[in-house]
This record gives sequence, structure tokens and C-alpha cells, in this order.
Amino acid sequence: MSTETALYRRMAFIRAFEEGLLDAFSLGDLRGTTHTSIGQEAQAAASMSQVGDRDVVFSNHRCHGHFLAYGGDPEQLLLEIMGAPGGVCEGIGGSQHLHFRNFFSNGIQGGIVPNACGAALAEKLRGENGLAVVFLGDGTLGEGVVYESFNLASLWSLPVLFLIENNRISQSTRQEDNLAGEIAARPRAFGIETAEHFGNDARSLTEALRAAFDHVRSTGRPFCQVMHTARLGPHSKGDDPRGEDEMARLREGDPLVVTSGIPDSERASIRQAAQAEVAALFESARLRNRSTNARSANPATDGTLVPLPSEPMDGMLTGDAPLGVEHLRDVLHRLMEDPTTFLIGEDLLDPYGGAFKASKGLSTKYPQRVLTTPISEAAITGIAAGAALRGMRAIAEIMFGDFTTLSTDQLVNHAAKFTRMYGRTLKVPLVLRTPMGGYRGYGPTHSQSLEKLFLGVPGLVVTAFSPVHDAGLIFERMFELGAPAVYVENKLLYGQRMLVAKDGRIGDFQARSSRGWFPTISMNLTGFDQEADVVILTYGGMTPFALDAARRLFIEEEAAVEVYVFSLLSPLPQGEIDAVLKRGRRFVTLEEGSLRSGWGAEMSARLHEHAQRPIRVERVAAQDTIIPGTETGEAWALPSLDQVVTALRRAMAHG
Repeated sequence: MSTETALYRRMAFIRAFEEGLLDAFSLGDLRGTTHTSIGQEAQAAASMSQVGDRDVVFSNHRCHGHFLAYGGDPEQLLLEIMGAPGGVCEGIGGSQHLHFRNFFSNGIQGGIVPNACGAALAEKLRGENGLAVVFLGDGTLGEGVVYESFNLASLWSLPVLFLIENNRISQSTRQEDNLAGEIAARPRAFGIETAEHFGNDARSLTEALRAAFDHVRSTGRPFCQVMHTARLGPHSKGDDPRGEDEMARLREGDPLVVTSGIPDSERASIRQAAQAEVAALFESARLRNRSTNARSANPATDGTLVPLPSEPMDGMLTGDAPLGVEHLRDVLHRLMEDPTTFLIGEDLLDPYGGAFKASKGLSTKYPQRVLTTPISEAAITGIAAGAALRGMRAIAEIMFGDFTTLSTDQLVNHAAKFTRMYGRTLKVPLVLRTPMGGYRGYGPTHSQSLEKLFLGVPGLVVTAFSPVHDAGLIFERMFELGAPAVYVENKLLYGQRMLVAKDGRIGDFQARSSRGWFPTISMNLTGFDQEADVVILTYGGMTPFALDAARRLFIEEEAAVEVYVFSLLSPLPQGEIDAVLKRGRRFVTLEEGSLRSGWGAEMSARLHEHAQRPIRVERVAAQDTIIPGTETGEAWALPSLDQVVTALRRAMAHG
């Protein structure tokens, strides 16, 4: 069979498959949505013919053609779109979210571009010869993260191939209404060599793509291939504003009509054979789906906290009492001894060593694996996620926690979903470190505690640095878990001494560690032989406030105040909350973030839901307002020791 015939058969099958999907949707046999690539089959067939075994492919919402041309099983794809357990992702991903071997797709526009750059970075750091391929539509060129990715791919010479399928319409909006300038000029502006191919002749397109793949393989540098094509079907099932005259003109460039090297006598027979194969496939899938009683996939549990074999260890820090930043720096140096670990973020290089100096010395010792970046929080997070998906241990530093809002899409719609969206548990060992909190006069956009934005996101772990926990243990647990994590580092703790344990005591407090995977440290001035008068539940930078309040209540009222410092904020460790409920009936939650819908609210709900007796819960947190830059304004907005003491007394007054 000639190369041209093989390409044509692949295109004909993709066309018949997607036409079958549209028919099935119109008959009500399928639910949800789908985005077909009718008219763009040449781009799928030609590009996937060049992909090697080590190459990684990232596709988008219009992914069926890419998946089938890559070699994905068509029946498993159809079952996936049906939502059946036998689908390629067990019915969880649906039409847009597919995973097979080294093929990944996601329906969020633009977000896969830094993921692909991260996969390419992983190949480069390991010294492998694979490359990453990522598909973009012309409409995706409105996304800022694309240009962040172009910049870093060129700056770091990453082996990534950007394939832009320009069909000149974004859902219902024509290109002249949403795209300024020339498409090819965009990657070129970042020093990325770029070529253009016009038309849908699969044979000539294959030659162009062979050159594009060869360029990336031989130079190790990024390349962009713009493929000018046309979408001959709707964006999603029936939403197409173009008239019949326009569509008739576009159909003149149909790849099944214009592809050369195929005798006319073969075209009709190949298409008929493809249609017959697809018809049989649809019938087989329907029967198979019925035979399982149309069981729906049930990703009801997010699979984040899975049982792990390692023996739980004491989570308290012992030995010397370094400053918080010194302890973190020592932990990062130990983590970087593993050659699969890398650090990415802004201003990391020596002699500066990061805005708060936690990474000082790392770039000198590990110059290839400490990557300083421009101000590109979305790309930083997306690249780290892509590299983690390919087996690297990624540490992403976001300079201020306030800036994590720019990382949110990559955390919520990419990294967190990778772990379960594809129907199986995939490891994404990514830790996003970020300093949170105020009390330093940095004002409204550099003083916030925004961890509440990430609490409750399925698949995402949130942990906190505290002065009583061994950060090295927490990091190792996060990496061993393999789920993406946000590690909240309160800025005040950087300059304070760690509180180390010795002979079961932390200073004048008796202390003990839970046996949880992410341990909780409990402390009490009067010991653990009897119930506490009141219990403080807190984390991170509020730990010193809680301990000072416990001392004050003991001195002034001889009250036994027990302090629990959590290292795991989300998902909340219910077993440890159940243990807390046995220690008293009065509780105060303490956090630096604003009160409304915060960690304390969720903790309070859990306490009430699981209590076996009447309890009282008070909450202490920041005011529901912006944080002023003035000293008096900040003192008013953020929690104070007096507020904690008042809340403790209020709780104790309720019987």
C-alpha cells in the first residue's frame, strides 16, 4: 500500500467516524457535546504519521481526528463518547478529554501549550530524544498563556512543535473579527522558526510536516507549523453561522477531494469501505454498551489520598532551631539531590536566590535544574505540570501568593484533573510553593492569604508550612502521593525560629504528632491526661498566635488550651478531626485568610457534622475586606492575639 493510500484511508475513516457521531447526536443516541474535525483530516493524518514512540502529543477539544490518526482504538473512543466504562478513559473524559499512551487532550483552550512545553522540558532534562507536539486553533491565539509558552520554549530551546490549524473561524466568530496581524508573525516574534502550508493536500502537507519534525529533532529547538485549512462542519454539532454559498466554496478544498496521489477509481471505494467499517463499529459499540447495562463511570472519589505503603513518621522538627527560611532552604537543597527534581520560578538565580531567599545557592549547585522565568505565572505552573506528568518532580515557586490567581487555570483545569480525568490514577508530582500573608505592610495585592481559593478542588492537595512541622517530611509526602499540591508558606515564618521538639516537648508545651500521612501536631501546657477546656485549630503562620493565646489563658485563668496545628488543609483529614472531637467540646478555628467561606468555615462544618455531643465553635480570621497598606489599617484587618483570646473566652462561656 502506498503512503498516499494509507493517508487517504486514515482520513476517510476519520471523516466517516465523525459523520457517524453527528448522526448519533441528531438521533439522540449520544448526550453532551462533541467537536468534529471534518475538513481537517489531512492535518491529523499527516502530522501523526511523523510521531515517534517517545514523542508526546497534546491535543485540544477537536481531538478525535488526532486521536484516531495517532493509533487510538476507535471503538474505545466511541464508548468514551457514549460515557461507557469501556471507553478509553472509562467514560470520565468524554469527547474532549482523552489519554492513550503518550496522547493527552484537554478542552481548555491554550492551557495545553505550557503543558506541552513542560513535557519537552522533561525530555531535555533527562537527555532523551523525544519531542512534544501541541495543536492550537487560530482562536486559541487570543490566550495569553500561548505567548508565555512561546517565549519560554524559545528562551530554553525546548524540543516542542507547535501545530496551528488555522480554519479561520473560532466557534462562530470569523478571524477578521478576533485576530489582529499575521499568525506566522506571532511565533516568529519569539525567535521560533515558522513555516506555513496552504491547502489540504495530505501528500504535500506530509512533506512539510516531515521537515518540521526533522527541524525539532535535529536542532532541539521549537518550531511552528501553520496549517491553513477549513472546518467543513459545525463547531459543536449544529452551531454554524456560515451560509451554503460559503460552505460550497470551502468544500472545494476538501482533503478527501484535493489530496493527490490517489487514483479516482480508489477514492469512492475507500470511502465506502470506511463508512461500512464505521457503521459496524457503531453497532458493535451500542451492543457492548447495552451488555454492561449502560453502567456509568463513577469518579465519585477523587483518588487524591490513596493508601500508601510507607510507615507514618513523627512530623515534628527536631534538632537545631533554624529560621524558617533556613529550614526551607535546607529542605530544597536535599530535594534537589534527586536528579528528577527541578525548580522553576521568578528571580531564582544566585546571588539573588528568590524574593525571600529560600532558593539561595540552588542555581549555583544545580544550574541545569533551577530555571528562572519572566513574569509568567500561568506558564510556570503549566510547564511544571507538563513535566510532572512526564515523570519529573516539579517545584514551582510563585513569588507572592496573591499571584496564584494567574496559576488557577493550570491548577484546577489541568494539573488537578490529570490525576483522574483520564480514567486512571496518573501521577503529577507537582508542588507549587508560594508565600502568603500580611503583617509586613505590603498592601492589598501582596498581603493576602488566598488558600481558600484552592480548598475543595478535587485532585488538588493544599498543605501548609508551619514552625512545628518538618517541612522535609511534608515535601516527601507530597511527592510520594503524586497529586499536585499547593504549599502555603506564611511570610512571617521566614524570619522566625522554627519550634523544635525535644523529649516530647516543644518549649513549655507537651507535644505529640498524629500518625496521619500529613501529620497534625497537638500541644498543651497541662498535658493530655484530661479534656481541654478549649481547643484551637489552626495552621501555618497563625501557630505563634495560637500558642501565645494558650499561654495567656493558662496564666490568667488557669485554662487548659490545646492547640492543633494542621499540615493538611485540603482534603481535610477527617480521621484527625474525629480525634480532635474527643479532646473537648469548645473549639476555636484560627486562620489568616478572610472569614467568609474559608478553612475555618469548612472545619466548623466538619466538627458539627461529626460531633457526638453538643459543641461550640468560634471562628477567628481576617476581616472580609481588602488589606490596607497602613500599619493601623493592617492591624484592623488581620487577626490579632487579643481577638484569639476573646474568642477563646467566648467559647468557654458557653457551658
